[in-house]
Amino acid sequence: MPASSPSARIPKYRRHRPSGQAVVRFNGSDYYLGKYGSQESRDEYDRLLGEWMVNGRQAPPRVVHRPVGQMTVSELILAYLHFADGYYRKNGKPTGEYDSIRYSLKPLRRLYGPTAISAFGPLALKTVREEMIKSDLCRSEINKRMGRIVRMFKWGVENEHVDAMTHHALSQVRGLSRGRSTARESKPVKPVLDAHVDALKPHLPRQIWAMIELQRTTGMRPGEVCNMRSGDIDQSGEVWVYRPETHKTEHHGHERKIYLGPKAQEILQGWLKDDPTAFLFSPKDELEERSRERRDGRKTKIQPSQARRKRKSTPKKMPGDCYEVRSYNRAISRACEKAEIPHWHANQLRHSAATNIRRDFGLDVASLILGHRGVAVTQVYAERDEARAINVVSRVG
Repeated sequence: MPASSPSARIPKYRRHRPSGQAVVRFNGSDYYLGKYGSQESRDEYDRLLGEWMVNGRQAPPRVVHRPVGQMTVSELILAYLHFADGYYRKNGKPTGEYDSIRYSLKPLRRLYGPTAISAFGPLALKTVREEMIKSDLCRSEINKRMGRIVRMFKWGVENEHVDAMTHHALSQVRGLSRGRSTARESKPVKPVLDAHVDALKPHLPRQIWAMIELQRTTGMRPGEVCNMRSGDIDQSGEVWVYRPETHKTEHHGHERKIYLGPKAQEILQGWLKDDPTAFLFSPKDELEERSRERRDGRKTKIQPSQARRKRKSTPKKMPGDCYEVRSYNRAISRACEKAEIPHWHANQLRHSAATNIRRDFGLDVASLILGHRGVAVTQVYAERDEARAINVVSRVG
């Protein structure tokens, strides 16, 4: 189709002078968007333009105004978030899935918030997906977010907010396939180089460095090392067994065992506590230790004005009893900046351990130690040992 063809041009956001409304024309039909210049009218323009593009540059269907009492997409989102806030929790705190749901629903609410649920179909869902592609999300993340949206409509069917046929129609939208869309591919998570790990030691508190060493040795998840307590470690055998109180797959009824050999036990010496419920690695302990080192390192006497100065009774932020994965990764990120090395995150230590264990002892052993239910998952974590393959090929020709 020639570039000068009318249907090849992008319809413009315009002002309808007699009414003061914003308007856009698709294939000879005018669509009114609301008050000209308002954010709502621009959101409506984005939505209709997206539908027009997805529909092969054909006029999008007219929005059906909801009858009295029929729920809108925004109302469904609010109801679902209220449910998710109570459902996706561990130990009284929201899990990461709750935030993932919120991020997934943002473009849906922006584009289709006022739309009646009965008017929301596969074409609209694909328009939301196009919005995600434009925001430069990777293909795998887009598919996950689309799945969360469809899951919300399934919950709506269960609670009599959504017609079953609406959910069925949305579930027919296929996920993006590799190489079949303009969405970028995500970069695989690689093991972190030992040199990049060792470079951080001078720039980290003792607590964080001990956590890193434990992860490198055992392959445990970042959340599992953050939540370690003396009472969760069985020290009766030659190899200790750590059973985290909470872990990633506990809601599936799985038990998690982490085996602690001589190296891990040596790292833990000095961190075990008499209180079985106390966390081994605590920001509160780290702050007290840092303050004590500062006091001991003073070369001048404390001035009377400083001695009389009272500490705030209710500071805005108090250190917690245990590290969170976010604060753990934040400490690593800051240390990477100080060491002037490429940034890496705590979960890469698990990939490194998986690679080493698989290389030395095989895939089955690596799967058992990492706590995977099948070796297919372990293959994602364990990089293939190319040096070993090259050595074999050099022998056999």
